[in-house]
Amino acid sequence: MNRLLLPALLAATACTTDKDVQPAPSPATYRVTFEATWSPATHPGAYPAGAHFSRLIGVAHASSGGTGIGDVAYRALYSQGGLASTGIKDMAERGNNTALRTEIATLQLSKQVSGWFESRQAFIGSPGRFVDTITVDAQHPLVTAVTMIAPSPDWFVALESPSLLDAAGQWQPSLSVGARAYDAGTDSGPAFDSPDQPTAPAQPVTPIGTGPLAPGGTATSLGTFHLERIR
Repeated sequence: MNRLLLPALLAATACTTDKDVQPAPSPATYRVTFEATWSPATHPGAYPAGAHFSRLIGVAHASSGGTGIGDVAYRALYSQGGLASTGIKDMAERGNNTALRTEIATLQLSKQVSGWFESRQAFIGSPGRFVDTITVDAQHPLVTAVTMIAPSPDWFVALESPSLLDAAGQWQPSLSVGARAYDAGTDSGPAFDSPDQPTAPAQPVTPIGTGPLAPGGTATSLGTFHLERIR
């Protein structure tokens, strides 16, 4: 090969490579809204007196690259198919986030979680809405959030770890996700106002498929999570 051509070819290759490799996007902040739509109209016969949701809590976290079943790094706050942590149990049964905040702090130390939020409102009636913000980065682009369905034995809804990065590795301007209802597997009460019936041994966290919220075998949506980039 002509020695004069070699430097030019190497330079061209370097330029092409630089163009092909996109830099990681800067951190982005999103407005997180949980719009609760649960009402007598949407769930006739399955709307108890005093229906509400507990204080919403959520995190920005990394992806495990796996299915997420039983993987705390992926689900961050709960593991579908795994057992509820003490924090999830207390949130789902009593609307108490104290233990969950401690668990989140541990996840932050291990770099699985980069940040978190907890709504100022202690609860909202339904229909109603929670609004908060969270900052995500390229290493922690997923968001998971949970709130207790109340009154209930141990039921909650979750924002299920959507990634805010699109296929091109850029931040999505907005995203809406249905709020899926879960059974924490820690209380066997069948109705909204059932007395405490601790499940022994505890069962895995599963989507609600029976009871008043799932008359046809599948729970209908209780609301929607909206994520909107604000900076």
